[in-house]
Amino acid sequence: MPGIICAAILSTALAGCATRPEIVMKQTVGPDLAQPRVAIQRGQGRLVVYSALEVADPVTAYFPTHSGYSVYDSAGKLVRRVDNRGGSFYQDPASVALPAGSYKVEGRATNAGVVLVPVIIEENKTTVVDLEGATLPQHRASGAGQWVRLPDGQVVGARAD
Repeated sequence: MPGIICAAILSTALAGCATRPEIVMKQTVGPDLAQPRVAIQRGQGRLVVYSALEVADPVTAYFPTHSGYSVYDSAGKLVRRVDNRGGSFYQDPASVALPAGSYKVEGRATNAGVVLVPVIIEENKTTVVDLEGATLPQHRASGAGQWVRLPDGQVVGARAD
């Protein structure tokens, strides 16, 4: 009898769980006004995505890393999956070189779930997408004060248009 009661409680608890729908952004994120931080090949730009932090293996990992994300072309075809770990302790997001053009980034945002963000990659420029919510604060002067925001107001990146 206690097993039936536990099963009933568990099924009731799980029935209330719901997954968040993906947030699809309409405004496009473009390159920040800051100068590129690294040398970029001709015809390419860089994409840096500060995605939500995670601890992949709590037993062996001492530091949280940025969660992986996907890059799609303007037609919706997968261009690349990015592990999104760089730096000495894998705490920095990866810097990805892409040909200039329009893309969509699908990744996890802190406190918002999965987000689909349109981005523009321009030659010799770096486009930064902040899904973590800590890299591009609202008061930062770069970007001429024009920001793309999640529905809760969190800054995601500099507006492209």
